[in-house]
Amino acid sequence: MATITKINEKFDRLLAEGEKIQRTAGWNGRQYNRSPDDVDYRRFRTEALNLIRIVCGAHSDHYKELSRIAEGKDTAANSYFFKDCYGIRQAAKRDFDDGLLFDLRAVVAAEVLGDFIDQADALLAAGYHIPATSLAGAILEDAMRKLCASRALPVPDKTSIDALNAELGRAGAYDKLVHKRITALAELRNNADHGHFDDVSKEDAKDLVGYVRRFCADYLVRA
Repeated sequence: MATITKINEKFDRLLAEGEKIQRTAGWNGRQYNRSPDDVDYRRFRTEALNLIRIVCGAHSDHYKELSRIAEGKDTAANSYFFKDCYGIRQAAKRDFDDGLLFDLRAVVAAEVLGDFIDQADALLAAGYHIPATSLAGAILEDAMRKLCASRALPVPDKTSIDALNAELGRAGAYDKLVHKRITALAELRNNADHGHFDDVSKEDAKDLVGYVRRFCADYLVRA
């Protein structure tokens, strides 16, 4: 399954990056020659958090422990704890390899989303930018539903991108810039769905499809 392969690739890339950072800092298994770079620490921690949340779930021990480090008063800005973040990522990868972590249904769902995004790209290439916009909007809404579910947020059977965006924004699932961008894209999808075709350009459609692909990559699994 392509998505599982990509999860493995992401784990392996982070592992290799972490090893390089620790070598640069002179880690010998007990101590550093110098602390890891602060920017490297934050970037690695953020990517590891996102991947572990997707694969293990927000309620997993791996995610909770990494979140504790990311949010702790004494650990959030202290790159000495890079080794702890790296160790948690290693443990998550071992459990993933042993088949102990991820929900196969979620992975299959992400795979299906990727297929639909490819269909939206095909519609664009064929010159059907309005249907591509409608389809991309539906994919975004479904991805947001899945993101709510991964965070145990309540979602009614009938809702909208705007309602989901508000719920996810309150929960801190992403920052204000993402929230604002999704608000604009929701209007674009509504224009396509309700016959306001003059308000949807080909460039708008291309932008929406590309954004939805990136959103799924950032907040679900790589489509």
